Amino acid sequence: MPKPSRWPGTAVLAVIKLGGIDGEIAKAGRDFITAADASDVTAMWGAADGLIPVLSDLTLSVDHLAEWDETAVLAGHLRTAYPLMLEGATQLRDSITAGDANGVEEGSRKLAQGLTAYAPARAILAELVPEALLQQRNLNL
Repeated sequence: MPKPSRWPGTAVLAVIKLGGIDGEIAKAGRDFITAADASDVTAMWGAADGLIPVLSDLTLSVDHLAEWDETAVLAGHLRTAYPLMLEGATQLRDSITAGDANGVEEGSRKLAQGLTAYAPARAILAELVPEALLQQRNLNL
């Protein structure tokens, strides 16, 4: 049985980090949709506010993925989705705070667009995380 090639350490760590954050993004997306369906502005604000710090810390990890062919496609999806989600969540939170109904609508639209753009990345992450965890053993040797 052929042994899989070694991944660059930065790619291993980035995939593991982003895989761990995936659950937080999925929860925030569900919370946002539930709050929007219920017209619960307070819960929408909370979902958006909770997502902002999660997304703010991810650029460097995405850059590491773009450096390696095996994870470059994932990086491309994330470079589309993360900024849309971050911009939408920030605009949504700030517009709710300011009482700006048009901003709430636009922020909600961008956040939803980002969550939709994130769907292909989730599928790729689901495939890559188990291998990244195995590759992490190589880093610890």
